[in-house]
Amino acid sequence: MLRVSGVRTRERLRGLAPVTDPAVVPSSVDQLTPEWITGTVGAAVSGAIARSVDLREGSDGTSSRRGITVEWNEAGVAGGLPAHLYTKSTPTLLNRLLVGVTGAAGAEALFYSSIRPHLPGIGAPHGHHGAWDPRTCRSMVVTEDIATARGAVFRDASTMYVDRAAAESMVAEMASYHGAMWEDPRLARDWALQDAHEWQRMFNNLIKFDRGALIGMRLAEEEIPEELHRRKSEIRGGLMRSLEHAVRGPETLLHQDVHPANWFQVPDGTLHLYDWQSIGRGSWALDVAYALSAALTIEDRRAWERDLIELYCDLLAKAGGKPPSAEDAFHAYRQQMLHGFVFWTYTFMVGKLAPLQPEAHVRALISRIGQAMVDLETLDSLDRASAS
Repeated sequence: MLRVSGVRTRERLRGLAPVTDPAVVPSSVDQLTPEWITGTVGAAVSGAIARSVDLREGSDGTSSRRGITVEWNEAGVAGGLPAHLYTKSTPTLLNRLLVGVTGAAGAEALFYSSIRPHLPGIGAPHGHHGAWDPRTCRSMVVTEDIATARGAVFRDASTMYVDRAAAESMVAEMASYHGAMWEDPRLARDWALQDAHEWQRMFNNLIKFDRGALIGMRLAEEEIPEELHRRKSEIRGGLMRSLEHAVRGPETLLHQDVHPANWFQVPDGTLHLYDWQSIGRGSWALDVAYALSAALTIEDRRAWERDLIELYCDLLAKAGGKPPSAEDAFHAYRQQMLHGFVFWTYTFMVGKLAPLQPEAHVRALISRIGQAMVDLETLDSLDRASAS
């Protein structure tokens, strides 16, 4: 952390020069030049040259997100290179501490450069370039601009209602990438992805994730069922026990941060995932439990969850996975609620110092997932291992 702080201080003092060398990871989207775009995105098409690069609007959170417009020469246009692209980078010290030091920015660069091409069945943005510098924690990811190319709409838990059809499309998306990567040796061997237990332990050590979540529980007390407050002392241990279950048995690719604001909706109503900076490996149930408990209203989740788990298992088998029995699948689902709950109680705590997400969104997620933990007796479910 001290090294990264020193790097960022030197950048502020010296200023940021335009970057032309494609081997260099820019600190900020403001440094992008036609030469850099030509050498990275343009490398996919012989003779392609970017004539100009213009920045568009965006937003800031754990990363800086900006759209860019590129004017290509005739070879680039003929080769199908898009005029509109989307970037994610880590220009600030807070960005680098949250997603750089932890390796999350590097994971997303890995996903778009190496893993996304092996997942043709999902709707995630197509990647054009992904790079990360572990020494400085600079990162730059360039992807398809799905808002322009596909009419994508982005919402969060406070503004998006997920109806039954949309919930089924979420299940289909997860079954697709889980099935495609089911027990794939490349997850650990080639891509060195941490399993969900290792990933959480690393975050606990680096940024006190689990301890911060308990502070967040106190700060968001009114959003959390009293039954869960009474068992607050079990949360940290329960989280790690749940993740021990999540890394037993068949492993697959995990997104690990499937909250509503990381899904986008296209005009046909289906939902698809983006923001792949938290990827890891482990049980399918971690993603599915987090996604459904976070995206659905409490009433809809109670009414639909068993049907959606059954649908997920059917689609997983078609996509190449080996689903457990219906009983074991639902038990695994019950066990994996803690991951999402800790994510958002921790985020609520951080938000009191440096808001990263709309508070209404964070409160909705804490309320929904906390109630799911009570309804499904998640803490008690950890006493029995699942065959999944």
